[in-house]
Amino acid sequence: MISFQRILGHEDEFCRLLEISAREGCEAVAALKRLFDLPPGSRTLYEFAASRSKEKRVTDEISEKLITTFVTPMEREDLEHLARALYKIPKTVEKFAERYLVTCAQLQDVDFGPQLKLMEASVDLVLRMVQALGSGRDLEGIREFQSQLQKLESDADDLLLEMMRPFYQPGFPPLKAVILRDLYSLNEKVVDRCRDAGNVISHVIFKNA
Repeated sequence: MISFQRILGHEDEFCRLLEISAREGCEAVAALKRLFDLPPGSRTLYEFAASRSKEKRVTDEISEKLITTFVTPMEREDLEHLARALYKIPKTVEKFAERYLVTCAQLQDVDFGPQLKLMEASVDLVLRMVQALGSGRDLEGIREFQSQLQKLESDADDLLLEMMRPFYQPGFPPLKAVILRDLYSLNEKVVDRCRDAGNVISHVIFKNA
């Protein structure tokens, strides 16, 4: 069994901050799901901006603590890399929401549900991996989480291709194709960001085994 708390000095605080950061990714995806359910006139970016701002504060706090209190054998670059990877998840979700609000009047018949399900599963796995770091999860457990993330990333790639297939059919509106290609790709990138965060977690744990 590996204890991430043993690897980190001041372990409780670092683990707490990393978990807060991972939860903000979950909250950003949940906010996106709520956004889709709202009538057009009620949709705003407030929740996304608040989530990303909180994530940025957590990332900055981790960086500050690395300078002032991080004195254990674990390389600080690894923890900084993980903090940045977690920060990019809600940031990418917010970028989708920004563009969606600009174009949603033209997309009333579009269902983002299949991608949303993959995003929800991916951010949940990242949170579970971060929690496993603090609880001392064994290597096989971390490896299984990462395998699931990689499968979700592959599924997201396949789904993206399937959702873009109609763009190449005669008569599909060109402007709508451009808009949807951008939005679909951003949603797929959220899953990529989750996979990246999982890769960092795996790298840190295996290196310090």
